[in-house]
Amino acid sequence: MFLDAEERRSVTNHPLAERPHSHRIWELDFLRGFTILLMCIDHFMFDLSAMFSDVWAAKGGAAAAIAKFACMWWDHGLSWVGATRDVIQVIAISVFFGLCGGSTIFSRDNLTRAMKTLLAACVITIGTYFLISWEVLDEGDLIIFGVLHMLSLATLLVAGVYALTRLAGKKSDLVFVVVSALLAGAIFLVNQRLNGLEPIENGWLMPLHESFSRGLDMGDYFPLIPNLGIAFAGAAVITLVYGRGKSLLPKLDGAWNKPFRFVGRHTLLVVILHQVVNVLLLALVTAAFVDRGNFVLF
Repeated sequence: MFLDAEERRSVTNHPLAERPHSHRIWELDFLRGFTILLMCIDHFMFDLSAMFSDVWAAKGGAAAAIAKFACMWWDHGLSWVGATRDVIQVIAISVFFGLCGGSTIFSRDNLTRAMKTLLAACVITIGTYFLISWEVLDEGDLIIFGVLHMLSLATLLVAGVYALTRLAGKKSDLVFVVVSALLAGAIFLVNQRLNGLEPIENGWLMPLHESFSRGLDMGDYFPLIPNLGIAFAGAAVITLVYGRGKSLLPKLDGAWNKPFRFVGRHTLLVVILHQVVNVLLLALVTAAFVDRGNFVLF
């Protein structure tokens, strides 16, 4: 029975690290890789609109059209392009966070993986601090509690609940599903209540909910509420659907999804490096084709 406690030693689908020589559920890696690629495209549009759009617009023609589209992409609903982007972002983030929560049941060392993620998050915080001090970034770009900070804590919390429910024996998966669903519902209710309160400034409580972040100008901000609820909801769904640790669509697996699965297996590395790659690529394209010799960054 898939809700009975079963060993899942042959499957390792934790979203932030890869375990070699393991059988993985391809559709989970595919979905994770697809959502990460959407994030890379989203940030590519941001970098283009924020740093390179003036130079591209001055070029005219195709360059100006691309720059205009990138600016519309990040206008937060002022155009149909921005409105579409906002909807895609909510869906992609929800799927990714749900996968992060659910994939903890396949990992044998969530603590180490969470610590690696938290370490990467701290490096990004320190990196953005120095880039701001060197006037490369604006003060509002400081990442204090971003996606990696949130995911490291969410991994620990979901994994902790999963470990406790193992005490239920053969029905431990059923207990985990019920507890995760209840916790998700409770977090969403708390989020609704907090959204109705007057925002205040509290740096210590800022990681919990955006209502405590008034006056704090930050980049890449993902509080635990409601995002932890999405992780618990994903944990409940994935345990129900993939409790046996087997793919539901084995016949659809093949070479066509390898690029997505590759990204899905190396999520942490992609999250850390993609912005550097984006900016350098845009600088090279700008200097080579838009405004010869102008890298914008230098």
